[in-house]
Amino acid sequence: MRKPKDRQKGDSFRPTIEVLKAKNGVPTSIRFNGQNYALVHRNYINGQKNQA
Repeated sequence: MRKPKDRQKGDSFRPTIEVLKAKNGVPTSIRFNGQNYALVHRNYINGQKNQA
């Protein structure tokens, strides 16, 4: 396994992201650096999910 490149503040790079799940063309679950991340809309947490 390769050693990760030392990066300095302000450096830019192109990470590899794997899309695990998509809904209507929008990635809702991705894997980045071995960690899974999920899209959570702001109305989901505060209980206003079903209110108009």
